[in-house]
Amino acid sequence: MIFQGKDGELRINDHGLSGTTHYISILFCEMDFSGPTSRPRTEETLVMNRGVFSTDAHFIEGNDEPIYGPLPVTFSCRMADTSASTVALDMLSGVTTIRTKILYGRDGYATHLGNTIPAFRDAGKNGYTVEVLWDGDQDLGYQYDCVYFAPGQQTITESADGVMLSCNGVVYGGVSRIDSFTSGHTDLVTA
Repeated sequence: MIFQGKDGELRINDHGLSGTTHYISILFCEMDFSGPTSRPRTEETLVMNRGVFSTDAHFIEGNDEPIYGPLPVTFSCRMADTSASTVALDMLSGVTTIRTKILYGRDGYATHLGNTIPAFRDAGKNGYTVEVLWDGDQDLGYQYDCVYFAPGQQTITESADGVMLSCNGVVYGGVSRIDSFTSGHTDLVTA
């Protein structure tokens, strides 16, 4: 079976400090998701004896910036005339209270390689967990922890065929493979 953009779903989850983790679900319809399949590793530099390779040659590791630096995540999708679209737009525009539910970010809680990603300096920013899953004989998906969607970088485009939402985020936490969505979370639309 070939995975297709129409055969999947994307979920954006908050952290759930209120005791309930909320999510918004976006079903694929002409979706063009783009995100990393893993985080990069550090650079390594070969050290030789005065530029001559010998048995003493070895590698030294570079700094950790490539491992912990932000990585781009983008997607766009056709919006439906439902309340879910309104909730998705609010969540992606930086609103932290939706339908009386306070949303909490993953910044300060997300981990990568055993280290906790620090909280953002600006308390108004929320980094969410993004999970994307393609349906197939064996489902394929990825989880991106602590994705921040800058309010000014999300756009809506109107065309003759409908309204498209285009989102640009950056992931600060871990990137991992999944074959199902995280269970036990509450749909923000129906909550």
